[in-house]
Amino acid sequence: MPDGFRVAVPIDHVTLLAPLRRRVRARPQLVHSDLAGNVLLADGLPPTIIDFSPQWAPAGFRAAILVADALMWHGADASVLAAVQHVAEFPQLLLRSLIFRIAVDRLLRGDEPEDDPFGPAVELACRLATG
Repeated sequence: MPDGFRVAVPIDHVTLLAPLRRRVRARPQLVHSDLAGNVLLADGLPPTIIDFSPQWAPAGFRAAILVADALMWHGADASVLAAVQHVAEFPQLLLRSLIFRIAVDRLLRGDEPEDDPFGPAVELACRLATG
């Protein structure tokens, strides 16, 4: 194996989330997969999106990423779900967004974080997907 690569090991939260995935019928399109922190706001001006991170996914995936980020990194709670109740197949998209975020975090960090920023979001996603 080349230097810098290592064998993937199971990530506990992903092993909980992955089996709950079901087929998503929404058509994929190009979406921004990292809006949190990449929107500039100024009085009197329209929002400006910076640092475009393209991904091929259903339109609702961008909302799921925002919710996942809000839950994990910005102190949001389940009340944030009111803002996305109109998003078709949201529970399935949230599962996928959490798997994506957890995997990227593991790749960048290299090991499990000492604290667990993912736990509450994973628990909520599991409840939504099975409820």
